[in-house]
Amino acid sequence: MPKNEDYAVGNIDVDKNPASHVVEELRRSFKPPGAGTPTTPAEKIEDALAEVQNQIREQQMLTEQNLQNSLSKASTHVADSQAIDTLFAISQQVASLVSQGNESLRANAQKVSELINHMGSQLSMQQAKADRQVAMSLQQAVSALADAQNAMFQSMAIGEMQQLVKGASQVVKDIIAPGQVQ
Repeated sequence: MPKNEDYAVGNIDVDKNPASHVVEELRRSFKPPGAGTPTTPAEKIEDALAEVQNQIREQQMLTEQNLQNSLSKASTHVADSQAIDTLFAISQQVASLVSQGNESLRANAQKVSELINHMGSQLSMQQAKADRQVAMSLQQAVSALADAQNAMFQSMAIGEMQQLVKGASQVVKDIIAPGQVQ
């Protein structure tokens, strides 16, 4: 019977998700029903707890994966904010040079032209990035549907864990002598 085993993760490939590797290890270590069916109350409780622990480990890995995804999104938003700040600074420089009048504009025409070209290239990069974000958002919508399905499976797994815990509780109640106080 498995007892609070620590699963060796081993070398995790950089290209693979560490959470999926651990989940796969948990699945490989799963003992199919009927193989060495528990016979004693202690074995039944031990099996139920082992299954609950395995499912809890899987939930921990999924939660850590979600946290990593959130951190990645936050990093992207910081980069977006910096790009917007850069655009704003360039526009302020152009506005400052233009606000000094036509004479200053003629004297600084080369600088104004460079700043406007730089702003145009920055905007082109932002446009391409926004287009990629649209495509990514559509992919995330599909992923959100998959996440909803996973949440449904998680709910079912938690329901199964509740049933296992209730079963373990019932086994304990069954072995308490009828005259003993509970």
